Amino acid sequence: MTAELRAHSAYSFGDGAVTPEALVARAAELGYTALGLTDTADLGGIVRFGVACRAHRVRPIVGAELIIDGRPLALLARTRQGYGHLASLVTRSRSGELLSADMPRPKRAKPHLSTADLTGRTRGLFLLTGPSSGTLATLVRDDRMFEATRLLHQWREQFDGHVAVEVQCHHTGGDEAALAAALITLAERARVPWIVAQDPRYIDRGGRLVHDMLTALRH
Repeated sequence: MTAELRAHSAYSFGDGAVTPEALVARAAELGYTALGLTDTADLGGIVRFGVACRAHRVRPIVGAELIIDGRPLALLARTRQGYGHLASLVTRSRSGELLSADMPRPKRAKPHLSTADLTGRTRGLFLLTGPSSGTLATLVRDDRMFEATRLLHQWREQFDGHVAVEVQCHHTGGDEAALAAALITLAERARVPWIVAQDPRYIDRGGRLVHDMLTALRH
């Protein structure tokens, strides 16, 4: 049985449509033994997620989706130190760099980081390369394979080999299937593992309607 590593709850504010408890309950119904929660730049649902996982005997995998240089990727905590780094990155993505107490509070904006922000904060973390809008997938889709390969090797070195290429296929058309195949080929040539992720935001038809409305409001 596979495990979904990229679920989003309502703590992905304006994006996820269900509670952490509902995600865990549905995962348990499907027979999953583990579930990853990667809310967008937020760890607010982790306690509720952990409690629900314990009740349903599902192993919790804690992570977050972060916007790095304008593109999403996901980081999963492997260790206590990794969780600390993850929390630090989430905070930094929301607050920015405060050089002194006299600096004005930064304007509220979409949480984001730069590649430089990862320096010194990768130990204990596992990197998933992100959805079709992520940097790696964008390079592959644009047929910039040399740059995609270089980026993948760079991530592998930066995260001490703890990286996997994220592959998604929601059967929305041939372009998506072609991208999935290209990502798998890239991963195998680079000798980097690849994983299947559906990146869910809802669990039923009602949740899909809620997510559609949230998407419309967001845009």
